[in-house]
Amino acid sequence: MTSASQSEWTQVGDVVAKLRRRWDRGGWLVEYATGGEFEPVRIPIRGPRADQLLGRLDAVNGWIDRIGRDARRAGFRVETKIIQSRRVGRNELPARLWLDTFEELTAALGVGDQIEALDRIRDLAAESMPELGEWIAAHPRLAIDYGGHWADLQATLRWIVDHEPQQHYLRHLDLEGIDTKFVENHRRILPDLLDRLLPPDRIDDRFPRTDIAGRYGFLRRPEYVRFRVPSDAGFPPPITEATVRTDEFAALQLPQRRVLVVENEASYLALPELADTLIIFGSGFALTTLKAVTWLAERELLYWGDIDTYGFAILDQLRTRFDHVRSILMDHNTLLAHRRQWVIEPRPTARPLLHLSDPEAELYTDLIEDRFGHHVRLEQERIRFSLVRAAIE
Repeated sequence: MTSASQSEWTQVGDVVAKLRRRWDRGGWLVEYATGGEFEPVRIPIRGPRADQLLGRLDAVNGWIDRIGRDARRAGFRVETKIIQSRRVGRNELPARLWLDTFEELTAALGVGDQIEALDRIRDLAAESMPELGEWIAAHPRLAIDYGGHWADLQATLRWIVDHEPQQHYLRHLDLEGIDTKFVENHRRILPDLLDRLLPPDRIDDRFPRTDIAGRYGFLRRPEYVRFRVPSDAGFPPPITEATVRTDEFAALQLPQRRVLVVENEASYLALPELADTLIIFGSGFALTTLKAVTWLAERELLYWGDIDTYGFAILDQLRTRFDHVRSILMDHNTLLAHRRQWVIEPRPTARPLLHLSDPEAELYTDLIEDRFGHHVRLEQERIRFSLVRAAIE
């Protein structure tokens, strides 16, 4: 019998490691939390074969003594079997280890502190938020992971439930030792709990679960519009540029007949003053922010973005709200006049765009299909400014 064969004999530590992996999967905790009946655990033991006993009784007896000693220390019950042969006679060897109760299991694994933590969490919930009991029973492992913060989590939940969201930012949260950083750091578990506590009309599924303010109706950080106006627009001199909240911009009803949305900041700043024209710095926000400015439907609306797949995607989405918007400098002639300025678009899109004109759709398809080269892109600031002047004048 070699040392390698001895290493194949089961040790109590091997059994504990196997049970710990099963414990970490959480099934036993769910059974405990839901009041399920514990089924005794039986673990087979791999020990010496009859042909390995002869001549190595000292090693076999040492293994038997160690199994018995370690099993008693860990709380296992040892079941034995008889191995009998003509050459070695009758020998009683360990065959299985048993844990007959849940208490024996937790003692063997040294996880009693987890059970105590789970019981504390369940007691806290039962006192003030019994609606969470079902969630805790279904996710005991996750509840334990947050156990050190559970009292603060419940206090935060109670504040959110009790406050009218349309009148508060989350920054108004006023609890001892708890601030909005706590909400931010726990934004993965809070939605699980809030979805059980709040009525359906307090939950807005348009927002991702991690956006606590948006999902649960609290005031959100406002969006802003940056824009330029002609010097004769009536603003207090010498102001020709401003940044205001989107809701305030929507209420301004500025009189300019024409509105030009420009995605690139350098191009936005370099454009000359245009009579009767409001110039808006898009910065990618046009997808959402401009949709709230309803009076744009009554203006001549122009859009200038990069000649790449995402430039057309922004234009397409803007047209879902304002179907009259026209693009400028986003055509084949502009692209082909600047071959030396082409760069590579790093992550192009190929999704269907349903609101492009025929020439725009043709150029978009050419970009997707690499008709002019690999992921061709012409950024706004690379277009010769004489062509820009000609286009806007």
